[in-house]
Amino acid sequence: MSELITKIITPQLHFADTNHGEKFVKIFCDLYRIELFKDGLDLILTQLQKKQLHFEIREMKGWDTNVGCFLTNKITIRQLTHNVLAHEMAHALAHESKINLGEDFRLCVLHDMKGRIPQIVTLKGEVKRLMIDALEAYPLNQFLDEIFARYFELLSVSRNVVATGDFATTDVMDFFINITNFIEKIFNPQIRKKIDPAIARETANLKLPMPGQKFRDQIESKQKTSWSGRTRPNNPFKIS
Repeated sequence: MSELITKIITPQLHFADTNHGEKFVKIFCDLYRIELFKDGLDLILTQLQKKQLHFEIREMKGWDTNVGCFLTNKITIRQLTHNVLAHEMAHALAHESKINLGEDFRLCVLHDMKGRIPQIVTLKGEVKRLMIDALEAYPLNQFLDEIFARYFELLSVSRNVVATGDFATTDVMDFFINITNFIEKIFNPQIRKKIDPAIARETANLKLPMPGQKFRDQIESKQKTSWSGRTRPNNPFKIS
């Protein structure tokens, strides 16, 4: 684990209860296993280093990602897990990029999701839970922001990141090929120019072991949801 990353992150962590700084840094570094997320994580580190961003960790039992917690220069984390951290940081990155997740991104989502079903059963279940059922809690005008954040959340629960993952990051990227291309070719180049080059060089050499069984205690058990959940009529991404 990089000493520089630890040095940058630790002063910007504010814990409401017990300090779990080492665990936070480990989960943050684990997310570098998602190659597509590197630029975003580098930008988060850059903002932390400038003292323009900090994390507030207020852990709550039973918390999920159905309520946003990003407020300009503060990211509030209610569960110290890979998926919650990835989700909330994605919201922060969408704000920082100044990119409007409008028509271009909407078309990417439509091409990837409307009338299409993942062939991998476990991925199909997670897509339904995160990107169909969970969106019922949001008005239509927030769907694209949530899809963006939940795409990264899906990547964060892959077996490339956590030992309990049931699918690979490539499975997610291959199914959401248009969203992947949008992030790779439009979003990441937009934020890359805001990244401290020294941080980018440091994280390029980050050595991470493959996720193993010993990390299970850091991974939140997957929520079990019913396949009979309702889908609102204004949800254009229904998987039948």
